[in-house]
Amino acid sequence: MHNGDEREVCARKIGMIDIFKHYQFEQTESMLKGKFFETLCIGRSRGGEMTTDLPRKKLTKKQEIENRVKVSKGGQPSKGEKTIDQIRIEEQKQRFEALCKKYQVKIMEENTQVPLAVQWTKNTDVMLTMELDIFPTTLILDEELNVAIIDLKLTADLHSTYGEYCYGDIHNLDLIQGKMYHYGIRHMDNVLNPHIDVVMTESLQNMIDDNKVLFVLWVFNYKKALLEDKFIKIKWDAAKEAELHESIRKTVSYIEMYDEMGWPANPDYHFCKNCPVTECTDRITHESI
Repeated sequence: MHNGDEREVCARKIGMIDIFKHYQFEQTESMLKGKFFETLCIGRSRGGEMTTDLPRKKLTKKQEIENRVKVSKGGQPSKGEKTIDQIRIEEQKQRFEALCKKYQVKIMEENTQVPLAVQWTKNTDVMLTMELDIFPTTLILDEELNVAIIDLKLTADLHSTYGEYCYGDIHNLDLIQGKMYHYGIRHMDNVLNPHIDVVMTESLQNMIDDNKVLFVLWVFNYKKALLEDKFIKIKWDAAKEAELHESIRKTVSYIEMYDEMGWPANPDYHFCKNCPVTECTDRITHESI
C-alpha cells in the first residue's frame, strides 16, 4: 500500500522475501548510500549494520599494475578514487555535525538506532517492530525547543517531484513510518522494551502523553553541487492514528488471505525482473505487449 491505497503485488515474492525470509533483495545503490550516510552520522544503520565505504571508481591500467606490484611485495592494494557522490555524502556528514550544534540535536549511543516492539492492540498477537534513528533528542524547530524523533534520509535531489518517495512533493509521501513511530513511543512498555529505561524519564513520558514529541524526517541531498537539507514534520492526531490502524488492518487481512492461498505468484515483468526467487516457475523474463 501507498498512503493507505492498495496496490497490485506478487504474493509469492512478498512471502519468500518479507514473511519467510528465504531470500533477500540485492541492495540498490541508493540503499547502500543511505546506509553509508547513516553510518557516518550516527555510527550505524538498522540492526547495527555499518557501511564504511562505497564502491570506488574503476582503477586505471597504471593503477592495476601498481597494485599487482604492491601485492607481490606483501603490501595492500590501493583503492580506486572516491566518486563525486561519496565525496558529497561525506561533506554532508560534516554539515550534519555543524547543524546538530545549531539545532541542538544530541547524538549518543543510547539514543541512536533505538529498537521498539509494541503490541498492535490488546486483543491481537500482531507485533509492530521499528528502529528509531534518533530518539529522544532536543531539536530547535521554528525557533522553539522541542523533543523529537528524527529519521535521517538521503536523496539525490531534495526538490525532485518524480516518483512515490520524492521529497520535493511532501503531499505525496507515504506517512506510514511517521505514524508508526508516533504510535510506537505512545504504546511501548518495559516488558518488551527494557532498554528504553536508559533514555525514558518522567518529563519525557509527560511530553509523550501531552503529544509534545515531534517526528521529523531530516533529509539531505547529494547529487547537486549545492548541498542542502530540510526538515519534514509529520504531526500526530486522531485521524492519523485511525489511518494507521486501517493500514495495519488491511495488511494483516492480506497476509491471512495470501497464507490461505499458499502465496501465489502474480507473474509480471515489473515484479519478476529484480526478484531473487529465481526458481519460481511462473517467472517472466521479458516484456510483452
